[in-house]
Amino acid sequence: MTQDNHRQTQTGKEEYVTIIAPSLSAVMGQFRARGLGAQGFTITGPAARHKFAFAGDHMAREAKRGPMFDGVAMVAATFRRVVSS
Repeated sequence: MTQDNHRQTQTGKEEYVTIIAPSLSAVMGQFRARGLGAQGFTITGPAARHKFAFAGDHMAREAKRGPMFDGVAMVAATFRRVVSS
């Protein structure tokens, strides 16, 4: 991280968008369709398969209706941008 980026992170507001889809190509398709690159978003780390679950009070509801995405692992990628204050 450059010093300029570090300073920007400390003084700016960070925004995050996580896209969840069955495949990496679908994730990146949504990234392009939403124009996130033009809005200054960049990927924060590797896009990888995840299994998702609710926490806390949602656990009881999850047990009744089944796991998120029917237990199928989905690809998730998080994108970030810093907006100057």
